[in-house]
Amino acid sequence: MGIGFRRELAADLLARREAVDFVEVVAESCYVDDDARREVLALRDVWPVALHGVKLSLGSAAGLDEERAAKLGALARALAAPVVSEHVALTHAGGREIGHLTALPMTREAARVVARNVAATRRHLPDVPFLLENVARTVAFADDALSEGEFCAEIAEITGAPLLLDVANLYANARNAGLDPLAELGRFPLDRVAMIHVAGGLLDGGFYYDTHAHALPEDVLVLTAAVLAHTDAPVLIERDDRFPPFAELAAELASLRDLPRGRGRPALPRPPSVIDDLPATELAARQSALAAALVDDAAALLEGVVGIERTRVVLLGKRVDDALPLLPRLALRRAEVEPLVRARVEHWPRPRERVGIADALRIGEACREVPALADDAARDLLVLRARFAGPDPDGEVHPRRGPYLGRVALGGRSQWVMKGLGSRAPVRILSPRGQTR
Repeated sequence: MGIGFRRELAADLLARREAVDFVEVVAESCYVDDDARREVLALRDVWPVALHGVKLSLGSAAGLDEERAAKLGALARALAAPVVSEHVALTHAGGREIGHLTALPMTREAARVVARNVAATRRHLPDVPFLLENVARTVAFADDALSEGEFCAEIAEITGAPLLLDVANLYANARNAGLDPLAELGRFPLDRVAMIHVAGGLLDGGFYYDTHAHALPEDVLVLTAAVLAHTDAPVLIERDDRFPPFAELAAELASLRDLPRGRGRPALPRPPSVIDDLPATELAARQSALAAALVDDAAALLEGVVGIERTRVVLLGKRVDDALPLLPRLALRRAEVEPLVRARVEHWPRPRERVGIADALRIGEACREVPALADDAARDLLVLRARFAGPDPDGEVHPRRGPYLGRVALGGRSQWVMKGLGSRAPVRILSPRGQTR
């Protein structure tokens, strides 16, 4: 049993280490925030740390972002991660960051694209299992040729990769499509499942959203039990918001731990099938158009795609979700911060890249206007501005490659931050008492 590690859970987890056997960390949370990276590296001394990516865009027909894949591999080695996972999804296309795990059309062409990108990713990873996860689908495509389970089976077959079965996503997708979740589960290649994710959700306007912010529904527990009848794969709870008293999460962990398990061993990688190298130019063009429709307010709805407007609404919340972890002090006060900034996000220009960083800078500035949040906002901004310049009028931010010296006044005292030459140079904070870290 495991849980997704979040700072809000850290104190309780460390006080009750026996509650979980491992933790999982989101890779992208460590790329900008040096404090978060140090904290995650320290977890190695407490539990095995699985590494979970969310922005590699394995479904991109334009090809893999090699720089992102290299970052994922470097972090996996630093953590000595026993397993690495990513989503079968699109997160950027046509030079645009979507900011959302966008589903792919369930076709064999899309599966071949994923297979090519998985093969390219493996060149950057340590020799550990690379798991592929199904996603919650807020858009649907008229040309889907396979069910979700058949699509995952096709991907498992041609990539040779084990699967990370997100039971909560399967439940949401089946329910929203008017299908029986247990029947849909029967279409999945359960012998290829090497890990299971579970999470809570919310029914809103007749659509069930996988929120990671609510208790586990009974139906998700039933589905999980059905999966565990076939495999002894590890199970992990994802909780990202509205954190309850830890006793409630511990009870969920215990109920999952008590489920009967089958004798099947977690799946191991297999040799991939031969993957053709034909360019998926038509799919790449469609993905660029989809990204434009989701990101640009003026874009027309796409023919053959359902759920564009709904996904745009989801994206507004995702922008806040992506930005707040870059402001660690404000993130701990999310209940105060989110109502203040959520209505503003829609009107902020969306840059083509580094959306979360640009939004974090704007959120920090907005919170500085609120006396109760001003000091925490100033501290968070001080470190973030040492790393990035902007946003400019178009919303773009750029890594700060030159040296930087900044200061903020806190309660009549000055706090300074210094960074040397290079975008990854250490950031040193001079505290009001003259100490550095």
